[in-house]
Amino acid sequence: MNQAMVLCYNMEGERADQVRALAEALNIQAFLVPREAYLQKIGALCGLFEPTKEAYHGEGFEGEMMLMAFFEKGMLGQFLDGFREQGLPPVPLKAMLTEKNSQWNSMALQAELLDEYEHFKKMHKTTKKARQ
Repeated sequence: MNQAMVLCYNMEGERADQVRALAEALNIQAFLVPREAYLQKIGALCGLFEPTKEAYHGEGFEGEMMLMAFFEKGMLGQFLDGFREQGLPPVPLKAMLTEKNSQWNSMALQAELLDEYEHFKKMHKTTKKARQ
């Protein structure tokens, strides 16, 4: 079985240290993904495929994102609960590794998660208005 890991995007300094410490307390390896690796397939970043030599040279994207891989049962809840328990702001864009997204690069993953995030935000506003 592969080691549980979390790919972290756009985290630095104290924030990165806090997320890394939370992950390590649960035996999860935390990797800060450098912008140059944004064209690599997610599966390559997780060790499933060989990485290519292709490097990203663009501006990337703003905002934090996490991809969690190889979590055992219950680990996701413990990890996300740890954010609340430690008073850490949540990461709005997050995903679990799937067969489908393992073929995407980081830019495609971010675009998909951002679309989903915006969709759920709109749904939440609509539901909230309907209740009033």
